[in-house]
Amino acid sequence: MTIARQLAGNLLAFSRQAFPQAAYSNARTAIIDTLGVTLAGGVQDGASKLRSVIVPSAASGNSRVFGTDLKLNALDAALLNGVSSHLLDFDDSNSWLHGHISVAVLPALLALADEQGRHGEALLRAYITGYETAVRMGKAVSPFQYRHGWHPTTTVGVFAGVAACAVLLDLNQQQTATALAMTASLASGIKSNFGSETKALAVGQAARSAVMACKLAKEGFSAGATAFEHHQGYFHVYNGEANVDPLPLTERWEATPFILDTVKSNNYKYFPCCYAILSPLDGILALREETGLSPEAIERIDIKVHPIRFPHINIPLPENPLAGKFSLHYCVARAFVTGTLTLDDFIDDTRFFDPTTQALMHKVTLEKHSEEITHSAFVTLTTTDGRQFSQRVAGARGSSPAIPLPDNLIEQKFLDCASRVLSAEGAQALYQRLLQDDYR
Repeated sequence: MTIARQLAGNLLAFSRQAFPQAAYSNARTAIIDTLGVTLAGGVQDGASKLRSVIVPSAASGNSRVFGTDLKLNALDAALLNGVSSHLLDFDDSNSWLHGHISVAVLPALLALADEQGRHGEALLRAYITGYETAVRMGKAVSPFQYRHGWHPTTTVGVFAGVAACAVLLDLNQQQTATALAMTASLASGIKSNFGSETKALAVGQAARSAVMACKLAKEGFSAGATAFEHHQGYFHVYNGEANVDPLPLTERWEATPFILDTVKSNNYKYFPCCYAILSPLDGILALREETGLSPEAIERIDIKVHPIRFPHINIPLPENPLAGKFSLHYCVARAFVTGTLTLDDFIDDTRFFDPTTQALMHKVTLEKHSEEITHSAFVTLTTTDGRQFSQRVAGARGSSPAIPLPDNLIEQKFLDCASRVLSAEGAQALYQRLLQDDYR
């Protein structure tokens, strides 16, 4: 049996099980968090630019475009919402995927749910299946892809979007296998576009591709049966033969669902920047509070992170606020100056070019540490009079059960994001509806 057929059979069988309530609860949290950042992303300049290109030729439909009053066809809604979900880089992430699971799944899934009139438990079940597929695909191929410049959110996560959509559309095993094989030719995304609007564009394209592949498969469109294992197939082209472990895809999916995993659980951002920067930010803010030092008293700030985190956050001189999301130097400096980071720190030129922030940014250095723990970071402040203060951070808040997220963080984050589009009362009403799995 081909990889695509085994994967299709496993994910469909997985989707039909009786999930524990904790799985639904975790899915609900992820969906609420993602919808909040999608609403806020929908009013950003990049989302407006994309709508100006897509909407004039887009067919109308029943699928909502979040942050607007538009309703379009499912393919274009998935594209637009996918971009909005990731423009702010404020969405969740997962270390099995080495990327962002929810934006790989939810924009495609919600566009189809609107079109098909299926919400509530059906949407949650499809999301949980997409999540499981993202983790298992990540275990199979993501470590190599992440290290070699692919962006697994889109090159790997796109298959998770297909899995969720296949479940929602009630595709059979052959149709699902065809959609997965088709998607092997649609997967794309490179890390050189981090810090630009094109990073989010790739997420939107992945969402559109997932919807399209499932719809085409349902219509009988063909794809190569061995698209994964063929000598010129997805595994060999993206990873090379020695850098793939297909077992997570082909073994029976009978273990505890990965959405309940507490070792590498879904990670939620409390600052709107690259997740790899959160641990250093916790360290610098702890030292800021401990020392009470002013920016002018700082001679240098030395940061050490895991080697896998280093390349894409080592941006000493970002060109603009959006690029600042991947600049550890900017994020650390701005957080030390203001005591926090907000969405506007990555939107507003005045904040980005603040003289105190820019001066401190030039005093930040980044190196690699030798620990195996990927979430850990070391932060050292050196003052102008020679004193030193150091902090080791085991991981960002929420990265493990031992380091929980602050109470009510998801709710407050959702309300802050949604209030950029809705009134405070409207945002609270939407939050209460989402708690009841009302996604209509």
